[in-house]
Amino acid sequence: MNTSQHGSVVVGVNGSLNSIAALHRAAATARRLGCGLVIVLVVAPQASDPLVAAERDRLDRIVRREFPGGTGVPSRCQVERGDTAVVLLRASADARLLVLGTREHSAAGGLFGTTVSRCVDHARCPVDICADQHASAARLPGIPALGDYRRVV
Repeated sequence: MNTSQHGSVVVGVNGSLNSIAALHRAAATARRLGCGLVIVLVVAPQASDPLVAAERDRLDRIVRREFPGGTGVPSRCQVERGDTAVVLLRASADARLLVLGTREHSAAGGLFGTTVSRCVDHARCPVDICADQHASAARLPGIPALGDYRRVV
């Protein structure tokens, strides 16, 4: 196994509860498929180098906190500047699956946020969505129940 994007599971993480649920789903799927895991955090295009480095440290801490014994598959974290949807679409161009967390309803009133909608509309691979993890977080702090996931393929 390797962690190149080709044939990997790619997950977008921003530290939100829903993105942490997506991270757990992505790691479990990568283990089941026997492939690598690419964990992507996107920062603004104009983000400074120190901010990118700080976000890289934050992403590494998130992964270590959620998987103290490791993800169970070859994993790579990356922090990239740019438009979130564009970066995730590029990162998942040759992936087996793109996993995203989102609220069920966006602030703009749509079913999902614009990033998720754009990824669903334009991804070259299936997209798995983990939405509204607030109830599961109350039941099992930090670990969503599998029944709380919504799948879009």
